[in-house]
Amino acid sequence: MSVAGLKKQFHKASQLLKEKISGVEGTKLDEDFIRMEKKTEITNKLIGDLVTKTTEYLQPNPGMP
Repeated sequence: MSVAGLKKQFHKASQLLKEKISGVEGTKLDEDFIRMEKKTEITNKLIGDLVTKTTEYLQPNPGMP
C-alpha cells in the first residue's frame, strides 16, 4: 500500500474516533462514492501487482530454474 493510501486510512480512522468520542453523527457517504472508492482501491492493488510481476518478468532472478 502506498504512503498516500496509509495516510488516507489513518485520517479516516482518526475522524471516526473523534466522532465516536464526541458523539457526533458520522458523515454519510453516497453509495456511488463507496463503490468508486472500492474500485479505486482494487485498481491500485492490481496496478501494483502488475508492476511487480512485470519487473520480475523483465529482470528474472538468475537463481530460479
